[in-house]
This record gives sequence, C-alpha cells and structure tokens, in this order.
Amino acid sequence: MDALPQKRIFKKDSCLENLIDERQKINSINKKIQYFPDPSTEFCNGIKWGSYKEVFTPAYWKLQYLIHEESEEKIENRLGTDILEEISACMLGGFGIPSNVGIAAFHRLKQNNLLKPGASKTKIQEVLSEPIQTSSGNTVHYRFVNQKSKYLALFLNRDDIYDIPTEDAYELRKWLLQIKGIGLKTASWITRNWLESDRVAIIDIHLLRAGRLTGIFPEVNDINSHYLFLESQFVEFCEKLNVKASIMDAIMWHQMRRSNSFALKMLNTIN
Repeated sequence: MDALPQKRIFKKDSCLENLIDERQKINSINKKIQYFPDPSTEFCNGIKWGSYKEVFTPAYWKLQYLIHEESEEKIENRLGTDILEEISACMLGGFGIPSNVGIAAFHRLKQNNLLKPGASKTKIQEVLSEPIQTSSGNTVHYRFVNQKSKYLALFLNRDDIYDIPTEDAYELRKWLLQIKGIGLKTASWITRNWLESDRVAIIDIHLLRAGRLTGIFPEVNDINSHYLFLESQFVEFCEKLNVKASIMDAIMWHQMRRSNSFALKMLNTIN
C-alpha cells in the first residue's frame, strides 16, 4: 500500500530555526496504514473499506483520525469551566447562530457574571442586545435575543439546578431534554462536551452529509425524527472503525464545514 509522502513543516508563528522534522509522525502513520484492510473488504452493512486516498470512505476517515492523533492540536470540546457554563454556552449556539457568535455571547455573559443560578432575564437580555465582538474582530448583533434570554433565565432559575446528573451520558441527556429550548442535538452536544462521551453524537447537517457520503446513513429529510437511529448508526460506525465517536464527529464536522460546496456536489450524484 502506498505510503504518505514525508515533508517538513513550520510550526505556526515559529522562526526558521524552529523547523520541525515530521518524518517520525508520518512514519508512524505509514506503519498503521500497512495494516489497513484491502479496499474491497466489506466494512459494515455493505459498505466497502475503500481507499484512504478516496474522500469519505471508512479508510479515509480512519486516516484523518490517525493524523489527528499524531498532531499537536488536540480537540477540546468543553466550552465552560462548570456544567452550568457548558449548558449555557451550548444554549447560546445552535441553529441560525454562527459558532463564533455563540461563543462571543457566552463570554460576554460570563464576564458580566450572568451565568449563575438566579440570573435575571432582563439583565441577560440587556447584555445580549449590545453589539458583540467575535474572536475574528468583527462586531455583530446576536440573533434571537428575546428567545435565548428567556430560555437561559428559565434554566438558571430551575429548582433542581444543583441536582444535574453528570455521571452518566444518557441520564444527563434525559435531564437536559426537560429544559425549554434544548432538543436532542443540543442535549447531545452538551453531553458529548462535558463527559467526552462516545455514547452520544451531535447529528447536524454536516455530520448527516458526511454519513450519507460514507454510506452509514440512509437518505432522511428530517434529522429530528430519526435522530436516535442516526446516532446509533454513527456510534456503531465509530466502534467498528475503532475510534472515539466524540473525536470523530468533531473531525467530520470541521472537514465537512470547510468542504461544504464539494460535499453538496457529491451528494447530488448519489441522490
């Protein structure tokens, strides 16, 4: 089987004398590639293992995972320093809100000491109504201020806010689904982040497209109606690939987000 080419790369923001020889990492990956099954081997449910050179095959995703393991940049899923912050951060993101805007709103509320039990809806709304600067330096206005302020205040004023079950993934997700404004995707997002759980998955449009192109998901029109089924298929895929689902879904999400137009073109060829 062909090996990955060896190369030298610069560390970000480093000088020429800090040039790093990446040969050891590439050699390590190449040794693992040698044990990849033949591309024609059935992986699961009629899906072929495929070539690691072909995008969206199981072999391709396994290679991406191996590359991530060898990289110095590790995926950090947690957004908050405690469970209340984690829930709040995820509630501030989601549909219609770019991730950098949701994160900026989270930090703004945290700076104003508003992510604590008993926080006022009025105060939250006032802060979210002000222009927010994102990590890229852009100044934006947060969307859905009234709705998000209401949901966040309701959560932070729950009587059982000190009794959040954080030991078991399914129990935590079940508890989160009681919160107004949190559905299966957001509840899974919080659970995955806080517990680093490999028993749940964040099935959004990016992961759905990746799963369709890989062959692990059937064509579905409504993620919410099929969420638990899609999740079980993804978790099974990760188990057979011998990778952590909590890492694999992040790898897929980032790749699909960057290659969105290409992925859409490929999807049109199989639909």
